[in-house]
Amino acid sequence: MPREQPQTLFLSYNSGDKDFVRKLAAALSVAGARVWFDEWTIRPGDSIPGEIDKGLSQFDSFALVWSEFASKSRWVKTEMEAAVARWVQNPTQRLIPVRLDNTPLPAILSHIRYVDGIDGNWVRVASELLGIQSEAAFRIAVQQFIDEAGLEFHEFQGVGVLVACPSCGAGPEHLKAWSATDYERDDLYVGARCEVCGWSSGSEM
Repeated sequence: MPREQPQTLFLSYNSGDKDFVRKLAAALSVAGARVWFDEWTIRPGDSIPGEIDKGLSQFDSFALVWSEFASKSRWVKTEMEAAVARWVQNPTQRLIPVRLDNTPLPAILSHIRYVDGIDGNWVRVASELLGIQSEAAFRIAVQQFIDEAGLEFHEFQGVGVLVACPSCGAGPEHLKAWSATDYERDDLYVGARCEVCGWSSGSEM
């Protein structure tokens, strides 16, 4: 069955929250959303204000990742003000605060229902942003993405399923299984190693 037209989400955040937002962006993407995330969208040589303005002109939902870091960010304030101005012109667009701590929301957004991300659960936050009502529905959305993406999935004992090196992004053709034996303890360890950057991970069998 063809996928519905994907939602476009603009993620506004401060770099102090980038670890959470990077994981959130990935969860949104594999659930079928089109995500504006500066780390993925702005390339070397691009005009940063120009690319942000382009992203702000195209969103279905503006997700304001709010925290103490964000509250002190001039960039976040500028993006929020631009999004509010566009929302006033087009109320079908959605403004959704995502709270990562107890920092009070900006007054102009205080009447809007927010998503609680204080527990750091980016998968649940992604589901709520997309209006996915259950874990089963989220799994179906992810499975549809997998079916359509054409990615190669490889399972490595001691690590799990990988589509790329978690460190440098190299494809699965550059990931090799390894094993090692600790003869003193009579333990066997297995895992995967990246031939490009040297990343390695594994566990005891």
